Amino acid sequence: MNRGSRPGARTSEGVAWAWERLERGNVGSQTTILELVDPRAGESVLDIGTGSGGSALLATRTGARVTGIDIAEDGIERARARAAEDGLDVRFDVGDAQSLPYADAEFDVVVSTFGIIFASDHRRAARELVRACRPDGRLGLALMPMHSRAGEWTSILREFGDDEDGDHPGAFADHVEDLLGDAFELEARLREVPAEPGASSWDEALEQSGQLRTLAAKLDDPDQLAELRTRVETLLAYWANRPASYVVVVGRRTAG
Repeated sequence: MNRGSRPGARTSEGVAWAWERLERGNVGSQTTILELVDPRAGESVLDIGTGSGGSALLATRTGARVTGIDIAEDGIERARARAAEDGLDVRFDVGDAQSLPYADAEFDVVVSTFGIIFASDHRRAARELVRACRPDGRLGLALMPMHSRAGEWTSILREFGDDEDGDHPGAFADHVEDLLGDAFELEARLREVPAEPGASSWDEALEQSGQLRTLAAKLDDPDQLAELRTRVETLLAYWANRPASYVVVVGRRTAG
C-alpha cells in the first residue's frame, strides 16, 4: 500500500529504530484486534499494511495460516527476520493494498492495524479488502481518528509539506461505514489508552521524527519555519496529558 506519511516508517536514517518504536506502540492495539476477530488454527489470515509484521506474527501463534503485505520493503525485511528468529512460518509480501495480489475470497480473516489507512485512495483499498475476504469472513481494523495526536500530527506534516495528494489517513475512520458498510456488518467504537511517552518539545520532536527534520530543513522561509514550530509545540502541549485514542472496527462479511 501507499504508506506515504506513516510516522517514521520510511525515513532514510534510523529505520530500524523507527520500526522498533512502532512495534512497541502498536502491540496493544494489535492484540486487541486479534482477540476480537479470534483467528483459529487452519484459518487463512491477511494482515494489510503489516509493517514489520506485528499483527501477522501474533496471529501465526494461534495456528492460523497468515500472510502479511506492505509496500515498505524495509518493513517486510524486518518482518521476515523477526519470523525467522522466532521460528514462525509466515508469508510476507511486498505489495500495494490498492492492488492485492490474492484471489477473490481467499481469506477467512482480514486485519489491519494502522495500515490500510495510509493507502492514498481509501475507496480503492477498501474494494480490495472486500474482494479478498470470503463471505462470512471476519474483519478487524485499528484506525487513526482525525482528532488524535497522530491525526493532527499528520495534518501538520501534510500542510507544511504540501503533501496533500491522496486521502488523509484519519479520514478512513470517518468514512468506514461508507467504505465497507455495504459488504460488512460493522461495529465501530473509540478506544482510549494511556499515551506512550513521546516528544514534549520541539527539539525532542525533531530528534524523534525524521519526517519533521526533513520538512524543517526544506523550509526556506523563516516565518514558515516559525509557524511550523508553533503548531508542533501547540500540538505537543495539548496532547501531553491526554490519553491516546484509536477506532476499533470489527465486522462480518455479508454473503452479497
